[in-house]
Amino acid sequence: MVALSTPYEYGDITVGELIPLFFRFVNLGLKFVYLTVTYPFNSTQYSLRRVLWRAFVQTICPNSTLRQMQWVCPRTGDLYEKYMQSQPGRPTVIHEDIGVEGASLHWIGPKSAENVMLFFHGGGYVLPAVEGHLSLVDFWRKEAKKRYGINMSVAILEYSLSNHAPWPTQLIQTIASLNHLLKEGYDPSNIILAGDSVGGHQVNFVLAHLIHPHPSVPAIKLAKPLAGAAMLSPWLSYAQTAPSFTRNAKTDLLPVETLHAWSEQLVQTRRTTDDGFFFEPAFAPPEWWAGLGDVVRSVLFTTGSNECMFDDIVATAHRMGKGAGPEAKLDCFVQHGASHNEALVEFACGDEPGPTTERVTSWIDSVL
Repeated sequence: MVALSTPYEYGDITVGELIPLFFRFVNLGLKFVYLTVTYPFNSTQYSLRRVLWRAFVQTICPNSTLRQMQWVCPRTGDLYEKYMQSQPGRPTVIHEDIGVEGASLHWIGPKSAENVMLFFHGGGYVLPAVEGHLSLVDFWRKEAKKRYGINMSVAILEYSLSNHAPWPTQLIQTIASLNHLLKEGYDPSNIILAGDSVGGHQVNFVLAHLIHPHPSVPAIKLAKPLAGAAMLSPWLSYAQTAPSFTRNAKTDLLPVETLHAWSEQLVQTRRTTDDGFFFEPAFAPPEWWAGLGDVVRSVLFTTGSNECMFDDIVATAHRMGKGAGPEAKLDCFVQHGASHNEALVEFACGDEPGPTTERVTSWIDSVL
């Protein structure tokens, strides 16, 4: 069993943990120099920024402890403040308590907007949001207005990470965030749920909870269905048994060993084990999704053909569509040649928006 870490403040690190991390960054710096010098002679399809970013992820994530990675990455709320201060006109910083310990909403755009995207960030339940998350959702917000005249703000949930609070804490916090928006008076038909990687897992279990409530959380009765739910490269199983984990091991962004370690952290510390299809929706049968059309008007899955989670995502989308029936609108968009979480990677690297990002943008117009 993996034990929860001894309680500590987020970002705390010992000298013994800092020293190897320092040398890891020295090694990374040397790798950056080599990759930059050799880039003109490399046949890669990626931009130099993406080559360097992939090197960073593949060097730091597999070899670092959770405490080390959390020392490198600022809290979601701190990152959000820095992002807002960097934007033209310095938009208003809005932190909002949702009545559940360890969780809060951070708003991009005014709370007075008619439409809201409730966004759940990825990071394996061990990392906070990164700047690419904020840039990505802000892009969707701005493009919705620019292209389609849709006024939409984004509420980003900051939730507890798994080495600070065990499952089902994250489920309780996530469902509380939607309940908070409903109590604030937002019309369900003007709310979009969206999330990447484990954020897509959060979207999935919210939909499940709306159909048949989780035993640890009060039921939510919607007056009408939600506008939509988008899951970008959702992490839907923590077993790594699908064939794509082997087939795409060399093409995906994160090494399989990292996915396994982060999965074990969540699986071995969970406090409830009677909620299997909430926890791993990849194993849910079609009938689990009967009634989906009563709680959401449109569901979008996205995935990359070169990611390890590909098979789980495609199979889950198929079973969800089969169980929900013809009245539920569901689409699974595949970006060929893309690895895990392609839309986030684009914005983390400063690349131009690609097919997945554009698919979500047009989907927002279709549901709002």
